[in-house]
Amino acid sequence: VKDNRVEDVKFKTYGCGAAIATSSMTTELAKGKTIDEAMKISRASVADSLGGLPPVKMHCSNLAADALHAAIEDYQKKQTSKKEVE
Repeated sequence: VKDNRVEDVKFKTYGCGAAIATSSMTTELAKGKTIDEAMKISRASVADSLGGLPPVKMHCSNLAADALHAAIEDYQKKQTSKKEVE
């Protein structure tokens, strides 16, 4: 994150093709967005950006979006802790 924008984002996924595709798409959707914009990336927007997913694979978009949100929340907590120490 630089100037409140997602500058770079990476993922590590062990799973099926849909899990890898949704993780990759989530990183692409997040790059260049502000933290607030990235937090608005939804499970549906990930699936829609891939042209849809079979119903049995929709959980993959849930996992990818949820992982992004968790990573952002972790980053924000670390930034808050860092400011409290200073």
